[in-house]
Amino acid sequence: MKAKKITITFALTTCLTAVAGTKAAQAASLTVIADGISNARGAAFGPDGNLYVGEPGIGGNGNCQPSPSTLFQPICAGNTGSVVKITPDGKQERIFNNFQSLAEQPSGNQGAGPQELKFDSQGNAYLLTAFAGYPGNRDLELSTLGTQYPLPEAQLLTFPPSPPDQVLNTPNLGKLFKADLKTEQLTEIFDFGKYEIINNPDQADVVSNPYELNIGGNTAYVVDGGGNTAYKIKLDGSDVAAIPLPKKLINNPDFPPLPPGAEIPPGLVEIPADALPEGQPAVEPGQIPAKILVQSVPTGAAIGLDGALYVGEYLGFPYPEGEARIFRIGEDNQPQVFADGFTHITDLTFDKNGNLLVLQFSDQAQWKGDLQNLPGSLIQLAPDGTRTTLVAAGEGLASADGITIGPDNQIYVTTRGVGLNLGQIVRVERTRIPEPSSMLGLLVVSAIGGSAMLKRKHRVSC
Repeated sequence: MKAKKITITFALTTCLTAVAGTKAAQAASLTVIADGISNARGAAFGPDGNLYVGEPGIGGNGNCQPSPSTLFQPICAGNTGSVVKITPDGKQERIFNNFQSLAEQPSGNQGAGPQELKFDSQGNAYLLTAFAGYPGNRDLELSTLGTQYPLPEAQLLTFPPSPPDQVLNTPNLGKLFKADLKTEQLTEIFDFGKYEIINNPDQADVVSNPYELNIGGNTAYVVDGGGNTAYKIKLDGSDVAAIPLPKKLINNPDFPPLPPGAEIPPGLVEIPADALPEGQPAVEPGQIPAKILVQSVPTGAAIGLDGALYVGEYLGFPYPEGEARIFRIGEDNQPQVFADGFTHITDLTFDKNGNLLVLQFSDQAQWKGDLQNLPGSLIQLAPDGTRTTLVAAGEGLASADGITIGPDNQIYVTTRGVGLNLGQIVRVERTRIPEPSSMLGLLVVSAIGGSAMLKRKHRVSC
């Protein structure tokens, strides 16, 4: 395979914080090692040295449902998903081919299907599948189950349940499986859609979209961007902990321009009572509220050197810029804000030097540009709290959706993660990792990898 190489110079990100400074890296390069992946998602190296990339596919001409993930545009079912295996010499092969898939039609954008393949320490493979919608529409079993649990009134207005003859018939979506790569047989471990219908952990809309998988010891760590929940699940499906992530209050929100007389789409945002003039029961046409509560939408996660789960969020409509948070979830299962000031986080990972790498799908609200080509970026948060922009917006990443560290300690990023055959895997080759800042940062060091101060709460803001 002929690799495509792009040389770039990294930009400086300014971070005004009392505990750490910021440095810029030197020149590095992006090398395209694979392309032609539809709605490319998470990536991970297997014990065989191959790189495995989730390919949710482009849906098909089956039944459809509206989805909050697509601002209620219909996503339709098909069998176009797979997992792409990339060998060290660049050859591509699809396994679990013709897997169930959902996506917008006819564009094929916003796919939901095989999301990510990860491995435990024994080399066993596990497959996470996404869904992106009301799980009661997934199949007849969950449709019947859904009739036993009432839905919020706003959800009934904006995306009501489908009639039984119009369910999607995608029973393998929204689940965690143990995967046999030789036979391509799947053994179900956990059903996120079923759990969401019965329990609705965040007590908001009944929506599920499992997005990110990590394996640590005998436990799977999954974040559900639709359910706004982080899960800890034993690999035998037992001992489930569902941890809802808090909404965020946004002051003076930036909304897409509203046509004259148009209203903010119902069911997308929550408006606090004190955000409206006294006595006014609802937002008037054309009016922008002074503040809103936005759902967390967790989409990235990584297990830290301290054993805690670190979770990054995308934040829901209207997708505010510079407001996304990273939470640390320790043994008490209580999410604490670890860092903030990000935009549209889609993945996190730690490298071998203890740096937390933060992948941003875009540095601007997604409604401000072409969803297939939004300016993504990659930020490094060092153990001392120093933030370094490794790849700035507009310098090679677009609509970036997954990140992993290779056996060579280089960074591999899934980019161009929206659309038919557009997805790429690029290797970010760092020529020099910045030295730790000499400024004070011991609190962050302790939060990530220290021993005596692991339980101390700390927050870094930009």
